Formats: sequence, structure tokens, C-alpha cells
Amino acid sequence: MKRYPLILLAGTLACSFVLASANPEAGYSVVFYSGRGGNKDVYLLHPGEKEPRNLTNHPAQDLCPAPSPDGTRIAFLSDRGGNMDIYSMAIDGGDIRRLTSSPETEEHPEFSPDGKRILFVRDFEKRTEIWIMNADGSDARRLTNNDARDERPFLSPDGSKIVFMSNRDGNYDIYTMSADGSGQKPLTHTPEWEIFPVWSPDGKEIAYSRKFRADGRMQGMICVMNADGGNVREITKVETRDENAMWSPDGRFIIFQSVRDGNFEVYQVKRDGSDPVRLTDHPDWDGWAAYVPRAKK
Repeated sequence: MKRYPLILLAGTLACSFVLASANPEAGYSVVFYSGRGGNKDVYLLHPGEKEPRNLTNHPAQDLCPAPSPDGTRIAFLSDRGGNMDIYSMAIDGGDIRRLTSSPETEEHPEFSPDGKRILFVRDFEKRTEIWIMNADGSDARRLTNNDARDERPFLSPDGSKIVFMSNRDGNYDIYTMSADGSGQKPLTHTPEWEIFPVWSPDGKEIAYSRKFRADGRMQGMICVMNADGGNVREITKVETRDENAMWSPDGRFIIFQSVRDGNFEVYQVKRDGSDPVRLTDHPDWDGWAAYVPRAKK
């Protein structure tokens, strides 16, 4: 599976979207990466603003931003050191620190709920494994060891479990494991790809993408299920390609990327899929978005 989003035209509008300046109802800033500057950079869109701010502005490829739970820092991927490694920066784009330096490609960084650790993926070409390290890059430890692709890890709010995606059974499904890597088990088992799972802020639900090929094109929708894999609900429609869902810190909204208007843009819906809002509008790729928690004063 390609770890960085593949741009495919897909589908038509499943419903009418309103283009908004940031997300005034949610009230959170949104971080994402975009190709709008000629190469991929990390951007920050504040509520009420129509144009995002370029935080990295570097000739390298800067991808996959992940805000810290206190809203003060952003972890991201960059090849500015010659290889795709994990960096962190202050919320204003300053104080950039390199956290990893390995011959392998790093992917999918995500802070733990307490902000003290970062989950990530290390790519060994024929397989990928899930790792965890301290937020300063020290004490990196491997949590999975399979001849498969274990990807997109996300730690539960109470820090006890990790949800992730894996193709270890021949198809991408969603799995959970304990925070130390033990007790790995599947939550889904369908013919489609179940990918990019994320816990809700209260730990009771998991949002994810269901992806499949239909009518000669890739399609997908955002789904939500209970933390045990039951009670699956479709939050967005099938007739397009929606993926990479993330919850707002208060659990009221879900943000995601979609090609429903011709190329990947960032959208927002309420947790039940209602009141859709389009947050970005640019001919280049916008995606991998996340809400930024409000920093405590």
C-alpha cells in the first residue's frame, strides 16, 4: 500500500458542501500538508482565516503533521536530512528538532495522549513495523514484528491500547494491541480495505476509512465503530473517496480528506456525518489534516 496519498479522481458530490473560512463552528485550528507551494509543506489554518499559513516553507518534502495534545508542538515527516525522518516544531513553525536518524524511512508519527511519547512506523521495504519513542526521540522501541505492513498506530486516550492497520492476513484490516505490543487482535475482517483508524477522545469509538475499487476507480468512505469493532456506521457516502479521519478534541467533529470536488481537499462533518463543510480550496493536494488542541494559558 502506498503510504503517501495517491491522487485519483473519483466520484461526484454525495451532498452539497459549504466552503468556509477555517472551521468557525468547531473553533479549532487545523494543521495539514499541501502541495500548493510547489512541493509538500505543513500549513496551519486558524478559525476565521481563509488562507493557511505555511509553517515549514522548505525545499524538502514535509508531510504528515501531528499536533501534540497540549497544542504547543507539531511532529511531522521530512526528507530534509536526506531520508524521511521525524521532526518536531513549535506551533508557529519555529524550534525545529530532528527526532530520528535511521537508514529506514519513518512514517505516520502520532503523539501519545500525555504528549510524552510518539508512535511511528519504520519501513523495511517488504514490511513496516510500529515503534514508540520518547517525545524527544530517545528510547525507540519496536512494538510489532511481522512479515506484513503494520501502519498508522494511534494510542487510546487512557494509554492502554493501540489501534492500527495491517495486511498480515492478506487484506488491510484494523487491529488493536496493548501499549507494550502484546495481545494483538483484529477488529475488522471484510473484503474491503479498512485503514487509518483513530480513537475518539473518550476512547469509546474508532473512526476509520473503508476503501475499495468500484466502477474502475478507487472509492472510500469514513466509518465509525465501537471500540470493540461493533455497531459500524457509515459517516460519509460511498460515491467518492474519503479518508484519513481525525476527531476534534471535544469529539463533536470529524475532519478528513476527500476528492469529491476533483482533487484532495480538507472537509469537516459533525460526528454523525451531518453539516458538511469544506475547509480548503486549492488546485493542489491538501490533506492529512488534524485539529490542533487549544494550548493552555
